[in-house]
Amino acid sequence: MAIVRKVIALLLMVGTAGCGEDPGILDPSPSVPSGGPFSAGPVVECTGAIGRQDDPGDSYQEVAGVVAVPAVDRVLEPALQPSGEGATRLFAEWDLLVRTGATADLSLLPGWADRARLSWGDTDFKPAIAVRVSACPNDAAWTVFAGGTWVAEADCVPIRITTPTGGEAVVEMSIGAPCSRPGG
Repeated sequence: MAIVRKVIALLLMVGTAGCGEDPGILDPSPSVPSGGPFSAGPVVECTGAIGRQDDPGDSYQEVAGVVAVPAVDRVLEPALQPSGEGATRLFAEWDLLVRTGATADLSLLPGWADRARLSWGDTDFKPAIAVRVSACPNDAAWTVFAGGTWVAEADCVPIRITTPTGGEAVVEMSIGAPCSRPGG
C-alpha cells in the first residue's frame, strides 16, 4: 500500500508541474530555426485591422518585404500601465502595417521573454512574445493593425519578422530609448 501512495504522490507532482505558468504568454522555442515553423502564439485576424493604406508613409520602414514598422530613428514613448508589471510595465503604441495577402510572424529574440511583449489587433489577446498576422485581402496595399510593444523598462527591442516566402529580418525598435547610442 505504501508503494501505491508513493506512485500516486509522484504522479500528482508530475501532473501539476508547470501549472503556475501563464498559458496566455507563449514562448517560441529557441530550437526552432528562425525561418522555420511558426511557434505558438496569438493569431491576429483581419477583423482586428483598424484600416488600410496605399503606402506606409515617411515615418515607417519596410521590413522583410511585407511588414512596415516605425522608422529606426523614431523613439516611441512608452506609458506606464497601471496593471502592468515586469515585461508589461510600460506600453508604446504603434501601428503595424502588413502587405495585402501576406502573412507575417513577429517574435522577440531569445533572452527577451522577461523584458518585452508584443500585441496587435484583437484587444482580448494577452501580450505575447510571438504573434502571427494573417493574410488579409483588401483594396489597399497595406492593412493596419493597432497595438505595440510592452517593456519592463525603456530599451532598444529587437523583433524578428519572418514571412512564409523566406523573408526574414530583425528590426530594432526604440522604445523609450534610442537604438543608436553614442559610440555605437
